[in-house]
Amino acid sequence: MEISIPTLLRIKPNAIYKIGKYLRKERVTRIALFFGYGLKEKFSEQLTISFDSSEIDVVYEDSVDTNEIKALFKSAFSLPSSVQAIVAIGGGKVIDYCKYIAFVLQKPMISVPTSISNDGFASPSASLLVYGKRRTQKARIPFGVVIDTEIIKKSPEPYTYSGIGDLISKYTANFDWKLAHRMTQEPVNDFAALISSNAVDIMVNYPKKDIKDLEFLRLICGCLVMSGVAMEVCGSSRPASGSEHLVSHAYDMIASSNSLHGIQVGVATYAVSWLQNNYFHDTIKSVLEETGFVNYVRQNPLNKECFIEAIKQAHLVKENYYTILSDKNNVEKLIEFVKEDKYFNKFLS
Repeated sequence: MEISIPTLLRIKPNAIYKIGKYLRKERVTRIALFFGYGLKEKFSEQLTISFDSSEIDVVYEDSVDTNEIKALFKSAFSLPSSVQAIVAIGGGKVIDYCKYIAFVLQKPMISVPTSISNDGFASPSASLLVYGKRRTQKARIPFGVVIDTEIIKKSPEPYTYSGIGDLISKYTANFDWKLAHRMTQEPVNDFAALISSNAVDIMVNYPKKDIKDLEFLRLICGCLVMSGVAMEVCGSSRPASGSEHLVSHAYDMIASSNSLHGIQVGVATYAVSWLQNNYFHDTIKSVLEETGFVNYVRQNPLNKECFIEAIKQAHLVKENYYTILSDKNNVEKLIEFVKEDKYFNKFLS
């Protein structure tokens, strides 16, 4: 199995001004540039300076406000043949859009996230709308990831809390993966599991968990990249996604008003880690409190009835994907916990 990892990786303040330099170093001089909707006006000046100073030619440019497969294919086959690489500036929608174009055209893609709400900016998959239904499709892991931590610092705080929730879930995801091995003999890639576990350990062990601290943000960004690489190494989402993600996906389908994916995942991680009797349960609680995640969710709680229904339906989200919630008795235990636990009910309304 061929494994790819990002060749170009820069996580630092003001990195957006050096993207042209980074591309030139990789011998890329002709690019297709995609912005998330509304972001061209915000970042066009910095990018123009960077590209002009390094003689990078933008031969195609567009703004993206969809992840619909038809629009994606139209864009893919509109690109001039001279395009050497695809650059995506923005959030998950435009990055997934460009990862899949890169996969279709077999061209390198550079991911430039303007927020870090989950590990998707560095993963080998894309969330797309296929004939009106959301589908997770295999895509090309980015050739490059460039993150300007000053931009991340100024992004809305909920997005960073979402990234923290997504990252802390690797503890419960790896538990579920190993449980699936014991119950169904599903193979576990030990190296991918190690990468994923080490990624979250780095965040947990950092002493100053302040989401406005540039060094802490740099660590979170790097850890989310490692999570993406772990998925590439094993060829699946297993090291990054378990029952907590299934609950979040089910909640998306049930609730009339959703929170950010990583917020829902972080809340589900706390509950699932209790059910698993996970060694890291108290650590998860501590990190969510220290970073401000808990206070944010208290002020923006999830719907309790919808969350309970999501637990019931979580096992239906993915076929042949064993987790602790594949056991009906465990579903009932977790629902009882959600109903009765006073601390957990700070997350719900």
